[in-house]
Amino acid sequence: MHRDGRAWPKRARCLVVVALCILLTCCAARQAIEKEAGPVAEPTTETATAPTEPAPAATTIPEATPVPTAATVNLSGALAECRSAFPDQIAQAVARASCVIKATDLVRPLLPFPELLDRENALRKALAEQVQTRTMSLLERNIQIQKLHSQLVEEERSRLSAAPADASKPPLAVTQWRQSNGESCGRLGGDSGTCY
Repeated sequence: MHRDGRAWPKRARCLVVVALCILLTCCAARQAIEKEAGPVAEPTTETATAPTEPAPAATTIPEATPVPTAATVNLSGALAECRSAFPDQIAQAVARASCVIKATDLVRPLLPFPELLDRENALRKALAEQVQTRTMSLLERNIQIQKLHSQLVEEERSRLSAAPADASKPPLAVTQWRQSNGESCGRLGGDSGTCY
């Protein structure tokens, strides 16, 4: 019995080491995914000092600008600004969804089938209202967005395969949209830069 008493601290240390290794592996995997998704622009001073309380959409969402070119669209940066301006995903769900819709509107003219993005944004808006009124959990919202996004990307893929081949590489923002809202977004803690 005396021998078992000394073995416990060794086992506890081993468990702590294993837990730290798992934690480091998860952090490294998340960084790799975020790095693969593309660069995230630094938030501007205007965004960094944005109020944390929900504000009218007209005061926090920039006015419509001319259609940007494929080279100037930075979807990751625009979404990072939304996350920064509206950090509370429940209390600020509607304002955050409006910001995300504005951000993804930058990608719309670059997509071969923009109506697919419109369908996703319509669901995003409806679910945001339910999350903010607490009639739906954030996790359930994420699962529904992930499922629809997956269906839309598959539908786009099928339409593209039926159309004449376009040899040009899609713009980065289009690739970022296609790779967003993966299965990990439908799990607890799924709030990486690619979940929106």
